[in-house]
Amino acid sequence: MKRIFLICLLFSLAGYCLAQEGTNFEDLTFKEALAKSQTTGKKLFVDCYTKTCGPCKYMVKFIFPLKECGDYFNSNYICIMKDMEEGDGIDIAQKYNVRIYPTYLILNHDGTVYCRLDGGAVSSPKEDFVQKVKDAIELAEANRKYSAGARDHSFLEKYINILRIHDKKRLQTVMSETMIQLGVNKLCEPENWTLIKTEVNNVDTPLFRYLVENRAAFCKQLGQQEVENKIISVYSEEFRVLKMMGIDFDKRMTDLKQFEKDHYKSALPLRYRMLFFYIINKEQKDRANEILKVLQNINKELPDEADRMSVLRELTGFERIANQQQIEKASTYLQEISNNLQPNNANYVQGLITRIKK
Repeated sequence: MKRIFLICLLFSLAGYCLAQEGTNFEDLTFKEALAKSQTTGKKLFVDCYTKTCGPCKYMVKFIFPLKECGDYFNSNYICIMKDMEEGDGIDIAQKYNVRIYPTYLILNHDGTVYCRLDGGAVSSPKEDFVQKVKDAIELAEANRKYSAGARDHSFLEKYINILRIHDKKRLQTVMSETMIQLGVNKLCEPENWTLIKTEVNNVDTPLFRYLVENRAAFCKQLGQQEVENKIISVYSEEFRVLKMMGIDFDKRMTDLKQFEKDHYKSALPLRYRMLFFYIINKEQKDRANEILKVLQNINKELPDEADRMSVLRELTGFERIANQQQIEKASTYLQEISNNLQPNNANYVQGLITRIKK
């Protein structure tokens, strides 16, 4: 009997030790947790969950019990878990505008937000949740330093690298705020131009607009093809990704017409793609003849077959806006276009003719 008792005791102790390896979530009210945070000098970590949240349950079962989580969180934080739909969790959800679950709040002693991870769950121990929290803290601290006015070169270089990994949207803002003042000559230096090429991908950001408005000066430094490739690629990618979400097509096509005057070869096919999509998507039947005019002259205006095909792929649905006479004209023009294409592309156009005529 004594032996059985000892075995049970050993198992209990083993379970206790194992539990202690993981994150220690304390049974405290929010007010008590803040008070303990202040007494111990540790920040407060709040796991904001709901009972129906699958990722929340996964984190509690598989991530927070890990030894590396226990080592990090128990040493640095007072940790509590709060259901956002009951008790003082309701007030926490309202006060901190918690809408995504799980959300992890890291709070200062006075309850102000030091850092937060909205929807911060991981789906595997391999994702390293501790590192994810450390990265979020690094970003939050850098954001505060920047907002406080830090602009020295070493900080900005580090900050921009952090944003490149963790916050692409804010990166666009910070680059615009700090790089335009450098002027064209500095921006054309390899380090800065590489950053612009790889990271400035929003047509409406001030830095991209600065590039567009000063493209002639950039071309003198970098060559027209280099500048054209960057500018047109941003417009093209925007059209590919966001064309169903309300681009200002008139504004974009006005820009592209200006690029055509600068002899940007890629501007015209992109403008025609936008024109076709916009007219057909908006079902502007009174503009069907604009499409026919493009089809009539496309072999001459776009000698590159890839450019022609990129435009023709936006012709889907033309039959919805065209009358019978316009459909017949389009079919005739498409047949002429087909005669000058490689077999695979010709087959695509023949299929397009068939669909339009149905």
